[in-house]
Amino acid sequence: MFPRRAPEGALSQQQRDYLTWAVGMGTMLPGCVATMEYLDINLFSIKFRGPARVSNIIQWESGRSTYVVMHTTCATIIRHVLGASDDSPESFATLCEIEQILGHPCGGKIAGRFCDVDYKAAGRVDVERFWKVVGPDDGSNDFDWQRFQCSGLSWVIARPDVFPKFTHEVSPMRLAQIGCPKADTCDIITTQPVDILTLLLAYLLNHSLLSLLSTCRLLRHHALTTFQPIARAHTLDLGWAIPLEFEYKCAGPEVAPKLAHPTNSPQHGDWWLYLSHAHKKSSMRARRRIWALAHELRRAYLEKKPCSGYEDIITEKNGIKTRVFQT
Repeated sequence: MFPRRAPEGALSQQQRDYLTWAVGMGTMLPGCVATMEYLDINLFSIKFRGPARVSNIIQWESGRSTYVVMHTTCATIIRHVLGASDDSPESFATLCEIEQILGHPCGGKIAGRFCDVDYKAAGRVDVERFWKVVGPDDGSNDFDWQRFQCSGLSWVIARPDVFPKFTHEVSPMRLAQIGCPKADTCDIITTQPVDILTLLLAYLLNHSLLSLLSTCRLLRHHALTTFQPIARAHTLDLGWAIPLEFEYKCAGPEVAPKLAHPTNSPQHGDWWLYLSHAHKKSSMRARRRIWALAHELRRAYLEKKPCSGYEDIITEKNGIKTRVFQT
């Protein structure tokens, strides 16, 4: 009868709704990639596409291994980093190769995890200590919600698809808080032409950049006006800080304009405010961890693929390259 749902009060209704749904991947699943619903007793229901409401029940852990099943946003990020975001045969083949190359995910206390993926190093925190096996049967792992709630790691289960609101222009209130900068300065930094400062600031890391811009009123004013494109570049370079293209499509016409976008959002919008919120919100902290875990899985996948028998063969005929999958 394990693993069970979280007890009442451990999750908000939004979190509970999010954690109920997942995406499964693998050759043993109908369609190779399937939407799944968690049923509370080591079981998932596979939801088939189409008008007919048909479902199939699978046992997640069996024989001390599990199906490849991920929460929806985790699956979206995994597909992105593996270059398999679309529903093409090539993308489905890549997703099916995950379990073929890395092996089936483990069962027991570390159910759902791949042996070759370093979860603790990539995510910087590890929740393995909160899991325990309470019986000899498959799926007999249980999560210690009471210890977890006292650990200070509640951000780990924040919904990673909740983004800060992007402000298309700097508010007058933000500018007023800085006040009027001094007209004349004499230090070596603020006396430089703006184009020179822009060039130099592009080479600084986030921490050094923010420290420098906060040193005086003039630089803070420049940050909110002239240097917004620098904040934009830093935000986009993070990768995890803005929605992926699939997430934009799912957002809908009312929500999408409020999301930061690499081309649709203006360069002189309040990117500094957005970048600040991206580093503070629990949802974005959780997303950053998932992003790191996805890249760690990609590393293990690419490292083992050449010796796995699933290395792709690229053929070329009449100048056209074709990917041939080994079988």
